[in-house]
Amino acid sequence: MALEVVFLDRDGTLNVERDEWLTRPKQLELLPGAAAAVARLNAAGMWVVVVTNQSAIARGLLDDDGLAAIHERLADLLLESGAWLDAVLVCPHGPDDDCDCRKPRPGLLQWAAREMGFDLGAAVMVGDAERDLAAGRAAGCAATILVRSGQGAAAEADLAGTEAAPTVVVDDLAAAVDWILERCAC
Repeated sequence: MALEVVFLDRDGTLNVERDEWLTRPKQLELLPGAAAAVARLNAAGMWVVVVTNQSAIARGLLDDDGLAAIHERLADLLLESGAWLDAVLVCPHGPDDDCDCRKPRPGLLQWAAREMGFDLGAAVMVGDAERDLAAGRAAGCAATILVRSGQGAAAEADLAGTEAAPTVVVDDLAAAVDWILERCAC
């Protein structure tokens, strides 16, 4: 399988998902092994793109500058392990806004493919919720990976044996990267 892009959900996949809204940079904490996993993708020459729903903006709990500060902290924490993100794409809309960019719709992934110039058939979507997997399937990604971190363990039970089931279920981002690197021609 020739893979060149890995889409990552943010909360619950890359960083700890909180019960409260993540509205301040100091609240952001990477999941164990996440930075090293991203660094392995970087070393393999793969693009790493975060796609995240952030309805806290639509709800007035966070503004664009606050979100930028959170993503700056994310970049700094990754950089400490020699890792980086090629892009962070955000849907700032609420669940009732009927936009094309809010997962489970594929708008963010399609935009990335157009703007960055890659084939979605050479991409993998990694996330901890059914909406992440649905966005990957709708975009035409080669595979969808459910991580059990965040909401993933609960989603696994709900998706088992359904048409919405992921390509594979793994414990965390590090295991997802193992699966990706075993199968890619990178």
